Amino acid sequence: MQQPKTIKVLIVEDEPDIMELVKDILNSESQPQPRIFHYDFLEARDGEKALQLARDNQPGLILLDVKIPKLNGYEVCRQLKTSGKTNRIPVLMITARSQKREMVEGFKVGANDYIVKPFEPASLREKVQHFLQQTPLS
Repeated sequence: MQQPKTIKVLIVEDEPDIMELVKDILNSESQPQPRIFHYDFLEARDGEKALQLARDNQPGLILLDVKIPKLNGYEVCRQLKTSGKTNRIPVLMITARSQKREMVEGFKVGANDYIVKPFEPASLREKVQHFLQQTPLS
């Protein structure tokens, strides 16, 4: 049996409980068997740290909250998508903001998808796996 591929996932979230919840959901036993991916989590609690970790570690996916300290998620996403070093990393914005104009803003700055808190665990798992399966990983 083939071992699951280890993928770096950068979670950008300033709420420690939400950060742990996302990690628990992605690592849950509800994953398809055999497991396709094993996650190596990188954590940032503000926008500046998120940019640094993305540039230095080249994660396979970024889960990005909009409302974070220092640089908001929109600005982080814009900078990621305009940098040749990080522009191909899929960004899934996770936020409590559910108004259409805010979602449109996320897509304008380059987000690949948007999920609104509170989210269904299965939906988060499926979206993450979808992006990881669609994106060539180095």
